[in-house]
Amino acid sequence: MLGIIGFVLLHVQRAASESINDEVAQFETATVTMEQVTANYLEGEQNICNVWARYINSEPMTIDEAASFVRASHVSTENAAHIVFTDNGSLEGLSTRPKTGAEDDYAVSYKAIGLPIRLDKLDEQDGAINVSRSYTNPMTGVQSLAFCNKISLVDSSDRLKQREAILLRVIPLEKLQEKWVFPSDRYEDAEVSLVDSDSNYIIKGRNYKNSNFVEFYKSYNQIDAAGVEELKERLTTQSGSFFMDNSRGEECLIAYVPISANKGWTILNYIQSSSLNRSNVDWFLIGGVACALLFLLNFDMAFMNWFNARLDEAAKEAEAANRAKSDFLSAMSHDIRTPMNAILGLTTIAQRNVDDPAIVKDSLHKIGLASNHLLTLINDILDISKVESGKLTLTPATFSIVEVTENLVNISQPMVKEKNIAFQLHANAVEHEYLCADQLRINQVFINILSNALKYTEPFGSVAVDLQELESETPGMVRLVYRVADTGMGMSEEFMEHMYESFSRQTDSRVNKVQGTGLGLAITKQMIDLMGGTIECQSKLGEGTTFTVTLDLLIAEREPEDMTLESVDALLVDDDEVFLQTAQYTFNSLDARVEVASSGVQALEMVGARHSLHDDYGVIIVDWKMPDMDGIEVVRRMRALVGEQVPIILVSAYDWSDIEESAKEAGADGFISKPLFKSTLYRAINELLNLTEATDANEDDHSDIAGMRVLAAEDNDINWEILNMLLDMHGIESVRAENGQIAVDMLASSQPGDYDLVFMDVQMPIMNGIEATKAIRALPGEWPSTIPIIAMTADAFSEDVAKCMDAGMNGHIAKPIDIKIVLKEIRGVKEGKL
Repeated sequence: MLGIIGFVLLHVQRAASESINDEVAQFETATVTMEQVTANYLEGEQNICNVWARYINSEPMTIDEAASFVRASHVSTENAAHIVFTDNGSLEGLSTRPKTGAEDDYAVSYKAIGLPIRLDKLDEQDGAINVSRSYTNPMTGVQSLAFCNKISLVDSSDRLKQREAILLRVIPLEKLQEKWVFPSDRYEDAEVSLVDSDSNYIIKGRNYKNSNFVEFYKSYNQIDAAGVEELKERLTTQSGSFFMDNSRGEECLIAYVPISANKGWTILNYIQSSSLNRSNVDWFLIGGVACALLFLLNFDMAFMNWFNARLDEAAKEAEAANRAKSDFLSAMSHDIRTPMNAILGLTTIAQRNVDDPAIVKDSLHKIGLASNHLLTLINDILDISKVESGKLTLTPATFSIVEVTENLVNISQPMVKEKNIAFQLHANAVEHEYLCADQLRINQVFINILSNALKYTEPFGSVAVDLQELESETPGMVRLVYRVADTGMGMSEEFMEHMYESFSRQTDSRVNKVQGTGLGLAITKQMIDLMGGTIECQSKLGEGTTFTVTLDLLIAEREPEDMTLESVDALLVDDDEVFLQTAQYTFNSLDARVEVASSGVQALEMVGARHSLHDDYGVIIVDWKMPDMDGIEVVRRMRALVGEQVPIILVSAYDWSDIEESAKEAGADGFISKPLFKSTLYRAINELLNLTEATDANEDDHSDIAGMRVLAAEDNDINWEILNMLLDMHGIESVRAENGQIAVDMLASSQPGDYDLVFMDVQMPIMNGIEATKAIRALPGEWPSTIPIIAMTADAFSEDVAKCMDAGMNGHIAKPIDIKIVLKEIRGVKEGKL
């Protein structure tokens, strides 16, 4: 049955091919006929011009006499003759027809446009066709051709003086087109053009593009230099046809015939392939037979396919399970290595600068941010229910977009330094710092996209991050637009069709050494969909990629801080125009006055001018990286101008630790990380200028929970030491029970009020946390049944949390512990919320 279907299809294909070949041959024949008509017309017109020239040359004539003779010889009112002097270079003369709109003006000049034919190309032999290129008739403004001959005239003032001139028989192109008789009923969509030996159009159809046919062919069809030369040779030496694509990507047929009467000229006949007549095929009959045969074939094979599928199913399930485990563990390499790289690098920095508390403190802060992100990834890996279902859940909470941005900068620094990437981060019109969403998921989305951009950007390339706040269509929400643009390897259109599939990655020899399996984009897309956002990508292979993420996020119910800098008069120096615009907006939102300079030289001039008037700026903010003069040098020179009175702050998207020492030596008073958010700018200037009293101390005030007493059931010595020291730092007393049984015994022998709550590890010897909790709840009296018990364990699976709650616990904290979460739980006990 397959053989029969194949035979029918081959027969139809062969019949269609023969039909097209016949149609092409007939189209070529029609074009040859047009060439013969055209050649006869050209020869006839040239003969008329030759007769005029011979008569003029046989009798001494002035230009007026020659023009009068030719004018009397005219038959067609549409044609004209121009006699132009060539001996003195003026290219001026007389026309046999007056200029359009001036019935008594017969003067003609070719000085502006030049002669349409080269004098050295004129062939004075009988039978030669001396025809010009198409040009605009200076007398009428109509596109025309000219048949030419050299003539000799006598000077009007001295008949003994000979003058050289050229006689042009000027004919509108429309006259030539009228001579082209073509079977329009059969080829009504055909278009005819005429080209010269260089393939320039003499007469051009509407579907022919460019000013040259070969250039038209090259623009829409693949051809090399040798092919171009071969095409030119074919057009001028032989007749034939070929298929090509037009400007709309449609296949068309070009038939070509060189004009025998004028060497180098060629007629081109154009028609779309869809307009060619093809033999009619009874596709309904063929389709009916094919469908019947396919039905019989499918019916016969259906049972075998079903049976074979059943046999393969068991083997495929086992293979898929094993492959999924290996692929998943391998895929996590991409997401885990990014924060690990930051942790290792920052640890090295801290170790090498143990004598500098500021550097150590800054490194430890950044390690904490990267560790939190790494912990998020590990939680995702360990949450088996999420992996098996392919779904993620969101945990909305109030977070700061400033902290998210700081995390982006910190995570990116090691790779930015390693590859010397030009890194920019802009924040545009971000009015709401505190939003309500799943910060960990947003962190993961932003970092995945940025780390991909850094990874696939070659050394000395550039990566630009833009964070913009727009008005949302939903009340109470804002639209956050996160855009990352890089100059990396880019992606092909084929890859972009499936780039959000798991384990897919654009392959390129430049990045074969890059580790990771491409799971990041798949997870990113799933998270964005879950948050109701969108992700868009524009990329071109070899030119870079731009990802744009749009999320509508809820505005957090947090009282905004009253921030104003009305008394501040600032100067902002940066070569980045986008940063200057966004920073100006931020200053304006703080009611501060700000002037901007786009270079260090301009800034020094502005500072010097203000200083000479004893009207210094209140604060100066200088970008570190500028092309003409870097920020440190600008600070050094400003200090020489204004002394120590004016505070100067350096701003950069790069790590402050790299330039801190040299910046302080130059005279910088502080540092702000890009982008300039409203809150960070306010706090930095406020602290530097001592405009108001600091309020940050309240954030570290834990006096409300100091003095509380905790029983911690923990069998691991190191874990107990960490917990004990962290609680002691906040004034909380903790007592240890080495296992669950000891914890039960200690509570059984204690009095109400001896302990405020219990932190219970789950995996312990003798008696685990689940058993211990059940035993405590079973103790006599009201107090053991009501004391808050919080699980503190590395068992982070969803079912483990459920077991803890079923056993009678009040909460769950996953290890490694976050002291902020621990304090939150303790404060919840203090306030009676647990």
